[in-house]
Amino acid sequence: MKNRYYPSIIVLSFITIFTLIGCESKADKDLNNKSTKNIEMIETVLEKNFNAPDETLLSELYDPANATIIDQTSQENSSSSNNSSNDLDKYLEDNYGAYFTDYGYEKFFTTSGVGLNYSVEADHANYSITPDEISVVQDEDKPERYQFEVTVTYTDANNEDNTGTIIGRVEMKNKKIDSLDINDDNGLLQEMMDNN
Repeated sequence: MKNRYYPSIIVLSFITIFTLIGCESKADKDLNNKSTKNIEMIETVLEKNFNAPDETLLSELYDPANATIIDQTSQENSSSSNNSSNDLDKYLEDNYGAYFTDYGYEKFFTTSGVGLNYSVEADHANYSITPDEISVVQDEDKPERYQFEVTVTYTDANNEDNTGTIIGRVEMKNKKIDSLDINDDNGLLQEMMDNN
């Protein structure tokens, strides 16, 4: 009787092992798919942000109709201007909203200003910036954190071409960008600010 059960145990053991391997590969595939989608999302935002100046963004930004009036004395005017979105808000939401959490979106455009700084300063200094190569790498210890490096070519006001590298970090949350920070741009933003 022992001999009859022995082959069954071996077969069940193999089935269990192959099932576990299959489940593990599915989990790995899901993690890799999530990572790939996150990297593509980050690359898209970096491509848009460092292709500057963004003429459409600037035309909406400089349009007086899109200005927000702060500290109005009339409560009626204040509430109506705060509740309605303008063309700038719509442009930013259409082009960036799907990629960011609410916090990340607010930080990118308002708190840190990274979403506007490069286009505004490139425009003021008469520079143009084009991303050449974008590298995004997931942190092994913290899978929601990504490091990026963007190599850009920029043309200055004297029409001279230069190359620079922009390094930063992204934090993901709920499959969206929760924070995008520039750690080092080798002085590019400051150079543009000094030349306008």
